[in-house]
Amino acid sequence: MDTLHTVLRALRSETKSNTQHLTAFREFLAHLNPPPRAPMAHVKPAPRRVRRRPRAK
Repeated sequence: MDTLHTVLRALRSETKSNTQHLTAFREFLAHLNPPPRAPMAHVKPAPRRVRRRPRAK
């Protein structure tokens, strides 16, 4: 029974999270999913010029 309590205490101390591990994990996730880029402004295309052929005489 003493061994069981010793093992349980050892396991409980390992489950405490460390803020450094969380920071590293968040950085890793940031590299996997980079933030989306800002959308480019929609630019209206210039109107096309129609070239007329000179009239045949």
